[in-house]
Amino acid sequence: MAAKSKREPKFEEAMETLEEVVGELEAGDIPLEESLAAFEKGVSLVRLLHARLDDVQEKIEQLTRDEKGKPAVEPFEEK
Repeated sequence: MAAKSKREPKFEEAMETLEEVVGELEAGDIPLEESLAAFEKGVSLVRLLHARLDDVQEKIEQLTRDEKGKPAVEPFEEK
C-alpha cells in the first residue's frame, strides 16, 4: 500500500495561514517553544509560497515567448 501524500494547501490557504502565524508571533502571547514552532511553520509557508510564485512566473514566461523563444516582456502600465 502506497503512503498517503500530504495535500499541500492552495496558494490562498497558505497565505491565510501565514498571516495567522504572523499575527500570533506579533501578539507575543505564546510561550517560547510555541513561538519557535510557529516561526518554523511560517518559514515553511514562505518557502512554499515563493516556490509557487516562481512556478507561475516561469509558466507565464513560457506562454508569452515570442517566435524566437525569447520572453515577450512588456512594461506594466497602471491605469
